[in-house]
Amino acid sequence: MSQKTSKCLSDAIANLKSTEKELLQLGKLMLSADDGKLFPVDLIAIGAMKRTASNTEGFIGLVEAQNMTSARSLLRVQLDTFMRFSAIWLVDSPHDFAHEIIGGKHIRNIKDRAGNKMTDSYLVETLSKEYPWIKNVYDNLSGYIHFSAQHLFNAVEKVDDDTRTLSLVIGKEDQKYPEWSWIETVDCFTESVNIFFHYLKGWIATKNV
Repeated sequence: MSQKTSKCLSDAIANLKSTEKELLQLGKLMLSADDGKLFPVDLIAIGAMKRTASNTEGFIGLVEAQNMTSARSLLRVQLDTFMRFSAIWLVDSPHDFAHEIIGGKHIRNIKDRAGNKMTDSYLVETLSKEYPWIKNVYDNLSGYIHFSAQHLFNAVEKVDDDTRTLSLVIGKEDQKYPEWSWIETVDCFTESVNIFFHYLKGWIATKNV
């Protein structure tokens, strides 16, 4: 999924856990920038940081519990976090945009500087120019958010063509996935967090100008 691959699952989890410290550091830098002044975009950033911190903690717990179904659902939620935060860079007035979000307006109903409504599909298309992997990952993970055939596939433990039998599982653990699949999922989550950090650092730099 992501561009970087960890050597083993424990390394992948350690890399993801290390983002917690950076998140706190970036939060301090943002709130102290420009002599501590608070802007509407800061409020959006704080919400995205809180969501990222909560998503990360929950995701790690799900991976350690071997719950791939819910882990991938949460990965999709984290993709949504940086995708929508990135919309700030697509509008002429970031603070007006932030005010609209704070007021309850959906991002999908807000237009960018070129007049395009910033729907999820539009944001995915825009971000894919810099991060080509996003579209396929987003499309695949969307099936985990809404009840779909993907949930049936996850319940299939084994198919034996010789005996024409199907083994199904309805337990909470997903033990059929090989380690590389877990590593891929965790690395992708870490990449999603790092992309959010990229945009967050951009905002901090803007405040400090």
